[in-house]
Amino acid sequence: MAGGVGERFWPASRRQRPKQLLDLTGQGSMIRLTLARLEGLATPGETFVFTNREQRDAIMDEVAGLVPPENVVGEPDVRNTAPCIGLAAVVARARGGERTMLVLPADHLVAPVGRFQELVRAGARHVEAHADLLTFGVTPTRPETGYGYIRLAEPAGDGGAPLFRVAAFLEKPDAARARRLVAEGCLWNSGMFMWRTDTVLEGLARHLPELGAVLGRIASGMGTRPLAEVLNEEYVRAPAISIDYGLMEKAENVVALRADFDWNDVGSWEFIRDAYPADDQGNVAVGDHVLIDGSNNTIVSREQLVAIVGVDDVVVVEDGGAILVCRRDRVQEVKRVVAELKKRGRSDLT
Repeated sequence: MAGGVGERFWPASRRQRPKQLLDLTGQGSMIRLTLARLEGLATPGETFVFTNREQRDAIMDEVAGLVPPENVVGEPDVRNTAPCIGLAAVVARARGGERTMLVLPADHLVAPVGRFQELVRAGARHVEAHADLLTFGVTPTRPETGYGYIRLAEPAGDGGAPLFRVAAFLEKPDAARARRLVAEGCLWNSGMFMWRTDTVLEGLARHLPELGAVLGRIASGMGTRPLAEVLNEEYVRAPAISIDYGLMEKAENVVALRADFDWNDVGSWEFIRDAYPADDQGNVAVGDHVLIDGSNNTIVSREQLVAIVGVDDVVVVEDGGAILVCRRDRVQEVKRVVAELKKRGRSDLT
């Protein structure tokens, strides 16, 4: 799934240069790192990228040689993850019959790759044998208020895999509740999933019948008309709802695979502090900068020198002709800047 913009990564992330195309680690773009994790698990022909039409050309350029052009699908409208995943299941089934389907956001970081692949294979063995919806729940490393949580029930594994029935999906907690959830053994909700195409389509038809009807018409239309033409007519009618709200929280056949690999959803500029080392004063800086008498700052400079004097606990990002300055404890609010720029008609900066 590569259709988001990543507004919390403004000013680096824009509509024409979304977060998944950024190199935030010095190791390559987020989407190329995601595709690299699939080597040995799926062939290029079995790999699909779903984005929006505005970004499709840029995505195609970035994944050239890794994914066939016909496997990069541009959605005509933003409808959230449930329609996107349902469409992916329809397209995958049309191309190759009923399949085991791994769903990955294009902008996560996972390491080590070997352990990730080991758990993916274990999950695949389970969903191939059971009509379950599998979610990857990450073992927490700290009480985190920015993630949803998964409460586990009884074990569900039958082949040595750390699989559990899901008791509940929990919304993002406050700090005190996050500590309790971690102590209880709850997992972070990663937003990565695995299931058979028939299982997820049956679940969507049951719990989101309006979406199920749209997907049925898309499946029928694909046999006689170009996919883009069918999507123009049908996809825009799909309800805009996430897979968590629309399906996972309602279904009874949900299992969680407890993942012990390192995982980061790269949700804000605070991510830079996980990717790069800090100095003795807790400052993390990438690019040309001067920092005098400051501590616990995050600095990213792409094109021009950034100088900071006597400031603590701020994020400063310079990129694409714009500069962001904000307190670290309010970094999740950067998307408010994007909203204000849109209100002012500043499409040159969004």
